[in-house]
Amino acid sequence: MFGSTRRVVGLLAVLAILVVVGLVILPSVLPNLISAMRSNPWVPLLVAVFWILATTASIAGKRAIAAGYLTWSGAATAHIGGTVANRVVPAGVGAAGVFGAALCRGGASHTAAAGVIALWAVAGALAHGSGLLLGVAWLREGWSGLLTVVVVATLVVVVVRLLVRRLAARRAARAVPDPVPVTVLPAEQTKLQRVRATARDVVASVRARPILALAALGAQLTAAACLATGFALAAAGFGVEISIGVGMAAYLAGTALSAATPTPAGIGSAETALIGALMLAGAGLGEALPVVFLFRAVILVAPVVAAAVMAAAWLFVRLLAAARARRRTARMPHVPHPLLPAVVLAIEPAPAPDAAAP
Repeated sequence: MFGSTRRVVGLLAVLAILVVVGLVILPSVLPNLISAMRSNPWVPLLVAVFWILATTASIAGKRAIAAGYLTWSGAATAHIGGTVANRVVPAGVGAAGVFGAALCRGGASHTAAAGVIALWAVAGALAHGSGLLLGVAWLREGWSGLLTVVVVATLVVVVVRLLVRRLAARRAARAVPDPVPVTVLPAEQTKLQRVRATARDVVASVRARPILALAALGAQLTAAACLATGFALAAAGFGVEISIGVGMAAYLAGTALSAATPTPAGIGSAETALIGALMLAGAGLGEALPVVFLFRAVILVAPVVAAAVMAAAWLFVRLLAAARARRRTARMPHVPHPLLPAVVLAIEPAPAPDAAAP
């Protein structure tokens, strides 16, 4: 209880500091941002296009790992709704909650939904870690550092696979009987036990269908690459003298660093990390501020606009269907109910026949 209270108080303090910093910095950034927008008015549209591409990749990844539970429209609604929820609930908890609710509504059990969410979260963590390594290596060493990271990562993957196979072979050779499982209620589990259970679920799902892990990781990497390209093109459009590759590396490194700070939608932490990455790449503070503020503004507003458009489209379709149903009912001829004559006769019986004349 007290831990959660401290987290809330700390989060509110961080948000208050961010508001104060924003009120101090924004007045000095606006003139440069307005002048840059006048010279390059197409930059926000370009960033929005790459956001759409990144969102499409994420929706495709969620649709792939949630096959059988979510349709394309369901995956799109879950992703957009989760992105909007992250504007309020930090650290991806809002997106995970919306994704889990959509999976359960689609027929998934709570265990299956938790496994899918954990798989997506692990893929995101791997994408952020890869982005951090590749971005820092590119910014510090260029092509040589990038190739070094790729080679080392490949060697690590090969060594880990060999170790896993050798351990599996030794375990099979020992033929040790499995211990009797001990059932622990979720309410009685500690945080470490819950983490272990989630890790076992993820490993089991990956072993059963490794293509799902590849789909989730590929979708996360594709989305990150699209956003990094949009950021680099925005920096180039605003006249920052860095190459597209350096701009992408700055975005990947800055986004990975900001993911460690649990603020709603990364507000404050993402801007700080991206500005620092651009300055590390050689840009000045006056050049980095307009680029980062414009890029983040588009990224923060675009999901809200998309959610509003989706809600308006859903409401329009419902109203159109209701209007068609009313018109169809009005065109149908009025057919009396087959029991209506019997009801009438029961209420108003036919008069008795006249007596025979004498």
